[in-house]
Amino acid sequence: MKKIVALVWFAVAVLVCGSVPLSAAEPYTLKAISAWPQSAVEYKAWTTWIDLVDQMVAKKAPGELKIRYLGGPEAVKTPDQASALQRGQVDILYTSGAYYTNVLPEIDALKLSVYTPAEERSNGAQAFLNDLHQKKLGVYYLGRLGLNVKFFVYLKKPVKSADFTGLNIRVSPLYLQAIKGLGGNPVVMPLGDTYLALERNVVDGACSPGVGLREWGWQKQLKYVVEPGFYTVPNPLLINLNTWNHLPQKLKDILRDATIEGEKKVVADFEEMAKKERPALVAEGIQVIDLPPAEKEKFLRIAYDEGWKDIIQKNPQTGPELKKLLSKSK
Repeated sequence: MKKIVALVWFAVAVLVCGSVPLSAAEPYTLKAISAWPQSAVEYKAWTTWIDLVDQMVAKKAPGELKIRYLGGPEAVKTPDQASALQRGQVDILYTSGAYYTNVLPEIDALKLSVYTPAEERSNGAQAFLNDLHQKKLGVYYLGRLGLNVKFFVYLKKPVKSADFTGLNIRVSPLYLQAIKGLGGNPVVMPLGDTYLALERNVVDGACSPGVGLREWGWQKQLKYVVEPGFYTVPNPLLINLNTWNHLPQKLKDILRDATIEGEKKVVADFEEMAKKERPALVAEGIQVIDLPPAEKEKFLRIAYDEGWKDIIQKNPQTGPELKKLLSKSK
């Protein structure tokens, strides 16, 4: 009798579960965070990607995938975000390479890339970086959402050459080596502390991408921007490897396709934004210091030489391979 009852319950369970597939009843919901607040210019790249994902899901897998954005640093402090992703507390992270060099030193090489994200896919750099992320972090490297705009040095005092001796310049770890190599004193501090530091003359200038400076109001305390621009803004898009491995192939394809399309769109969008940013800064009183050709060459040589020297010193095995993939001077 017990066997008959058990078989009956088993049959009912099969009928019930088989009639409503779990994937249809409950969409895959991925928790996401970013390194920036919604007011930051970098956040625009995130919304570009999310819009593409939503469009592709609606077309190819309606109701099967949702990305729940939890917030930026207010949700998880920036230094803790990579470890939160590793532990699976969140599923997706949009961040800067500068924010997780403590767990993957090689990612710092991405700032030295002379290629667009699309070109990095073609020449094998994206695959190489993905392999490093999986093996060392347990994280899948989807790609990078640009921004492919340059960094610039903004100053309160003028310079005439590629020599910043005596100047205290606010930096993130991304361009610390460049400023140090150029003779300046790099001062690492959070973005949010920079305006007050400029106002109180704690620092004589700051490095910033060619877009976004006005969002922080720094132009009110700065007077000059130095040409040339250097490095590139490296903003990886990452997903927890366990999360990735458990997604159906259809949803993996959507996330990958949205990233490939998003990379191209973000680069184009931010190129347009950068073209408008400089005139807007000049209109607010920022003067352009266009260094002489020889000084520009010196500036760039020092910045990239110091950057690669640091990468290879910290990563003697993988550093040289990254230089081959991301640099034209082998």
